[in-house]
Amino acid sequence: MKYLSKPDGWVMETADFTELSYFLGYKYEPRSSYAIYSVEGVGRGGHMESRSKFVTVLSGLLYYCLVDMRPGPDMGKICEFYLGEGAEAIGKSVLVPEGVIDYYIPMNGPALTHSVGDKPYNRFDNLKTLDMFDPNLKLTRLPKEARHHEPINVELNLLSYKEFTAALK
Repeated sequence: MKYLSKPDGWVMETADFTELSYFLGYKYEPRSSYAIYSVEGVGRGGHMESRSKFVTVLSGLLYYCLVDMRPGPDMGKICEFYLGEGAEAIGKSVLVPEGVIDYYIPMNGPALTHSVGDKPYNRFDNLKTLDMFDPNLKLTRLPKEARHHEPINVELNLLSYKEFTAALK
C-alpha cells in the first residue's frame, strides 16, 4: 500500500512480519537485512538458502524464478514471473521460504533489491548452485542472453537439476 505525500513522493510498507509468519507457518523474526545491486542480464541466486527471506525490488524490473526443493509433492515445482517496476510485474516483493531456490535477472537495465532474512547469511549455502540454464528445468521466460553472476575468489559450483536433487539426499 502506498501513502502519497505532497508535493510529491510516497511511503510504502514493504512487509508486515506478522503476515509473513502466517504464510510460513512459524514466527518470522528478521535477523539480517541486505541490499544487492545487479546489472542487466546477470542472474543472482540459484542456491538453496538455509533461511526464509523477504525480497523487495527497490528499482528496476526482474525476471524471477522460484524452484521448490522442499521434500513433498511440490518438490521441483517452478514459478516464473516478473517483479519490480513495469506493466508485466506482478508486484514489488516476494517471500522465499527456506528450501526454495530463488533466481533473478535484471531486465531493461540495472536493479536494486533489499532483502530481510530470518537467519544471518550463511556463505556455505552458496557452495552448490542450481544451473538455471539446465534444459531439464524447462524455464519458459528465462532470458536467453543472461548469464550467471560470478563471485570473485569463490568457485561457482553449478549443478544440473538432477545433480542438485541428488546432492540433497
